[in-house]
Amino acid sequence: MKYYEILDIPPDATDEQIRTAYRILVQLHHPDRLQQVSAAVREYAEERLKKINEAYRVLSDPERRARYDATQHTRRQPAADEYAAGYDDEPGPARRASRRRPPTAEQAAAQAAYEEWSHQEAERYAAAREAERARRAQAESAAAEARARRAAEEQFPRARLQGSELVLHFAPGVWTPLVHVQTGAFLMGSDPAADPEAGRAEQPEHTVRLSEYYIGKYPITNAQYAAFARATRREVTPTLPGHANDPVVNVTWDDAAALCQWLSHATGRGFRLPTEAEWEKAARGTDGWRYAWGNDWDASRLNAGERHGGPTPVERFSPLGDSPYGAADMLGNVWEWCSDWFDARLYGRRATRGSARSPVNDPAGPSTGQGYVVRGGAFNSPPKHTRCAHRNWYYPDTARPDLGFRIVALPR
Repeated sequence: MKYYEILDIPPDATDEQIRTAYRILVQLHHPDRLQQVSAAVREYAEERLKKINEAYRVLSDPERRARYDATQHTRRQPAADEYAAGYDDEPGPARRASRRRPPTAEQAAAQAAYEEWSHQEAERYAAAREAERARRAQAESAAAEARARRAAEEQFPRARLQGSELVLHFAPGVWTPLVHVQTGAFLMGSDPAADPEAGRAEQPEHTVRLSEYYIGKYPITNAQYAAFARATRREVTPTLPGHANDPVVNVTWDDAAALCQWLSHATGRGFRLPTEAEWEKAARGTDGWRYAWGNDWDASRLNAGERHGGPTPVERFSPLGDSPYGAADMLGNVWEWCSDWFDARLYGRRATRGSARSPVNDPAGPSTGQGYVVRGGAFNSPPKHTRCAHRNWYYPDTARPDLGFRIVALPR
């Protein structure tokens, strides 16, 4: 038998090509595909399948295939005596072919019907395989997209909107929400007629208009800062005190700015320290409140006056002490770094340029100075220093046990 022709493969076919051809032919000659054909075609197909199995048995075995190939090579090199006279000078194989009986009409019809059937089945099988390949490709594409989504979700840090909040994940299980502050104007500073504790640096009260932004609902915590330090191999000195949800302290302005830079680079969204104006609007809202919750002092709404002996977890006084925008711990607990240099005379110069009708837009503070603004007071501050308008400052390399920070994110 001509095994390569039976399997419809070239003589130099690889083992994988042989297996693939056999698998396709066996599928084509499966009994389920022969249920609708005539008995003659079925009988012919069954005989054909026997030859297919025999061809595969020989060609799939390296030793049998080698012997078969050697035999075929010998047959392709006929001896001289095969061209003996008596058969119209035809070669030996032709002489043997001439001795074969021609097929009967019934056999010829069965063969023709079988060839037509096998051709149609091969086309249907090829179409089914192509459809299956397309289905698998689509499934693999969907799986790849799902893997990419999971990889993106597992990448840290990451930030994404959830409702009105921007949720920032530092590491698995370490996250914080940022609340949204809408575009609009607010009253910044203090009017001594309304607030007898107003300092000179807080005056005059003036109107400032800010573009929208997101600000941390809480100050950055020990757990969040530790995730940053691990990711950037940043040395943490001294060791972070307190519990995971306590606000991080003993961080300089440069430490705080470095965390913001890391977040910006890793998430593709702009993070930074809040401007002094952004901090104050987030703390007091648009009505010029003296405190985050209103105009009356309430010691139960914040950690101040040495009542707790040190920082407390950032959610300890939420929502009782939350600001109008839902920001917690804006007053007391720890001072918070801002991005502005401090200038005690800034408000006076600013007020000459703006008014209630023409507010100052998105002020960023002076371009230089001795120290950066800090806001909000701390656990050891008196009520006077835990007002929304109170201003203070420290040198940028200052690291204190009552000094931390919160972050701002810009909308895309």
